[in-house]
Amino acid sequence: MRRIQLSDHFTLSTILLFSLPSIGMQIVDNTYQVADGYFISNYIGEAAFEAENLIFPPLMIVTCVGLMFGTGASALISKELGEGRHKKANEILSMAVSVLLVLGVLLSVALYFLLPSIAHWVGASETLAPDCVIYGRVLAFFVPFQMLSMAFHPLLITAERPGLGLVTTIANAIANILLDWAFVAGFGWGMRGAAVATGLAWTISAVIPLVYFANQKRSLHLTRPTLIPGDLGQTMYNGASEMVDAVAYAIIALIYNLQMIRYLGESGVGAYAVSEYVSGLFSAVFYGISMSIVPVVGYHLGKKNVKELHSLRRNGFILMAIFGFAMTGLCLVLAGPISRFFVGYNEELTALAIQALRLICLSFLLGGITTYASSYFTGLNQGSASLAIAVVKGFIGPLAMVFLLPWLFGPVGLWLSTPASEIMALCAVLLCFLWWNRNEDRKVQEEAAPET
Repeated sequence: MRRIQLSDHFTLSTILLFSLPSIGMQIVDNTYQVADGYFISNYIGEAAFEAENLIFPPLMIVTCVGLMFGTGASALISKELGEGRHKKANEILSMAVSVLLVLGVLLSVALYFLLPSIAHWVGASETLAPDCVIYGRVLAFFVPFQMLSMAFHPLLITAERPGLGLVTTIANAIANILLDWAFVAGFGWGMRGAAVATGLAWTISAVIPLVYFANQKRSLHLTRPTLIPGDLGQTMYNGASEMVDAVAYAIIALIYNLQMIRYLGESGVGAYAVSEYVSGLFSAVFYGISMSIVPVVGYHLGKKNVKELHSLRRNGFILMAIFGFAMTGLCLVLAGPISRFFVGYNEELTALAIQALRLICLSFLLGGITTYASSYFTGLNQGSASLAIAVVKGFIGPLAMVFLLPWLFGPVGLWLSTPASEIMALCAVLLCFLWWNRNEDRKVQEEAAPET
């Protein structure tokens, strides 16, 4: 089969085929926390399971800097490739990776020393705090690798090698599961063993792409890094929405955990963790498609191919709607078996997890559309619109709903807050496209007119 290129016409099937490696990459990438959660819950205990899920969101806030650099550079590099400037594309790649590596080391050191305070901030009790600190401090050493790994995901797509990203992520997942089994179930190393397993898996997923891009024979490769302030600023601007979306997710997870403790006790944290594992795996399809489409949109923007830009928008939304309905139905059917897999040893916790899954899954109906819209604007190098959608979807909506709905409906409102926030995000999407159609879309068409 011929390899799909950025310059191709993207139908529904082409978008799906091009995105398959990224979808697989996103799904497999979610398995490391799921694997940790399973082994910690079943081999260490419920308290350790809750501790891991309290401290993991702050770690993700730090590592999401990598997503900002990777996605932002991907949009900028693909535009340069569309305009035929390959040397400039390599310079942007090298600058982004170098700056990210320096930031990763600095953030790793800061995170290690701040972990006891962070455990207190996320609401860990005296019982849970020691496990939070042990797990977090071990992973702090591996933070630079995870930041690079998150950056390389979209960059491999831009290099038209999403398959390598999938292979890398599969290697990550297999290593994590085997190491979790050995360190936690076999050697009995507890939380420290689970963290080392995850950290080593992060290292694998960073080193493989780094070796690929270091090869000077590749069309997109690393060169001597040069700091270009304008391009660095544009990279961060383009990727701000993806970072905000991911950081907001982590912050909201912290707030949700505090609300769970308030309304349901520490068992609420466990139920929420199960729902987040499932949401993460299902939403990986949305993020895989959306991440894949960023360089495609950027390339056709550089080519000023207005017809293809409109086709990408329409077909992407149709595909996301189909997946949204399918995932909602699947989650409703599998809520029971999934909950029993993770916390079947506790009947009360299992019932709570089933209720959470059956309500939170309603967010899938709109979640794919709003995720795709944000990434589409990133590809258009319209960071402001993408950021606006990401802020409403990932922060303003969930923050408002997680306080309002429990106040109105009690504990069940905690689970309804995620679907309600997606409705708010859809409103933001409609407003952004209304602005784009009235202003920027017309400019692109006018610029393309002399060339057509």
